Amino acid sequence: MLNGLDPIIIFQLSKLLPSASATIAKIPIISEIPTVIDAPPIPIYLSEKLSGLIITSESKNIDIETTVETKTDGSAADVQQKGLNSITTINIKAKKTSLGLNLLLAMADLILDRATSKEYSITYLHGSVTVFRGLLHSFSVDQESNSQLIMIKIELAKGAKTPQKTPEVPVVPKSTGVLPL
Repeated sequence: MLNGLDPIIIFQLSKLLPSASATIAKIPIISEIPTVIDAPPIPIYLSEKLSGLIITSESKNIDIETTVETKTDGSAADVQQKGLNSITTINIKAKKTSLGLNLLLAMADLILDRATSKEYSITYLHGSVTVFRGLLHSFSVDQESNSQLIMIKIELAKGAKTPQKTPEVPVVPKSTGVLPL
């Protein structure tokens, strides 16, 4: 809990506006700045009392690639490292009938449509485990046939979250009928 509050996961959806040059093709544009419009954030409290969701465990894993190159003269080896990823895993338990479960499943479906353009972010706050503007790395829901309980696993990745502009198709000028020399 953060300052006595329940754990929370906040979904922030956004929309990257289309290029102005595509809509106003004949007016010269001095500069083109990608414009992002944020929708209101959607918080889901991970509390059994409020949403019917219970956190069972959390973990954080940072992957770093290390390359060691030895030298033929016997001197000290060159060591190079690069960060691969930082993944926060949240395991949640819920009843089939919980309101929070239905909202969480709906949000996961909305994010699937925005994954390529990165027009979303997820913030998770629970004590020392905190992720600001993370990306969904994985989402799974497991249910046993004779049980009312559902197990949810959410993995959030830290990374660049700037919405990506889709490549524009170049405009081919009308043919004048004259072949270039």
